[in-house]
Amino acid sequence: MRGALAVIALVAAGGCGGSPPASRTGSWLEAAWTGSDTGRISAAAVAEWCDTLRLLEVRAIQGDSGLALAIYPSDTVAPGQYRVRPPGRADSIRPGAGVAVRWFGELAISGFRGDSGAVVLAGAGAGAPLSGSFEARARALGGSGRLTVRGSFGGLTVRSASPGCAGQVESPSADTGVN
Repeated sequence: MRGALAVIALVAAGGCGGSPPASRTGSWLEAAWTGSDTGRISAAAVAEWCDTLRLLEVRAIQGDSGLALAIYPSDTVAPGQYRVRPPGRADSIRPGAGVAVRWFGELAISGFRGDSGAVVLAGAGAGAPLSGSFEARARALGGSGRLTVRGSFGGLTVRSASPGCAGQVESPSADTGVN
């Protein structure tokens, strides 16, 4: 359940080759989806490590569209393939990954979450910028639509996530030890 919430929260915060387009500098993520709907995103991206959940979040937002990847390593984030699993299983069967995408449609917000596929990390260690690619099949939240989402990302520097990355808000008394 925690994994499902993490992927959905990532998205709410929220032409695919292995290299950035000539105009892209810094951190970037590009993706396109086809199926029951089509769309694409090309935006600056952020990568954050949530130590509490042992979760690497990669997310990008462009206008009203957002895409997020959740990487659940066995121990530490390393180059390799991370199998996309349905929310609720991605964080409990490590290594694994979650994918989520959302955008505003004509009448409502469309949200999809991955249930199969893979995220491949290329650069992921020893100070190298994080890069990689992904392809996932995704199912509509609360609907029957299906998508295939393909994309890539690069130039990311992983930073530490805020203490609230686990979805828990500390009360002021918790910090001081006073009840």
